[in-house]
Amino acid sequence: MLDTIPIRPAPSPAANAPALLREIAAALDALLLSGRRHCIDLGSLPLSTADRDLLRETLGTGEIRMELVALGSSRIEETGVPGVWWVRHSSEDGILLTESLEICHVPEIVPADTTDIANGLQRLRQALALRESGGH
Repeated sequence: MLDTIPIRPAPSPAANAPALLREIAAALDALLLSGRRHCIDLGSLPLSTADRDLLRETLGTGEIRMELVALGSSRIEETGVPGVWWVRHSSEDGILLTESLEICHVPEIVPADTTDIANGLQRLRQALALRESGGH
């Protein structure tokens, strides 16, 4: 008789998202006042589906999306709140490794490293020299 009674789990409340949203607001204040960056590691927090939904709904979607491919992939999305970025890093197999909200002008993973720029310049100069010598 009990097996005929439909059992539905109660929806999980968004218990942690409101505190995270207040933390984000304080971090944006600090970014504006002092330029101080802030990162919230979402993977280390007990977030329910309702928490994630509330974060997504409140933060919204921004205009910028980037994907980096190096030893897996990194997806960087601006939220609808400028200065708040949703960052996910996955393995080559597509397994989510880390997920965070970064409060900053530009996430640290995005700007080109000085060594990478120097290496790129060297390759460009070699390509130009080869082209100018007729070697295509």
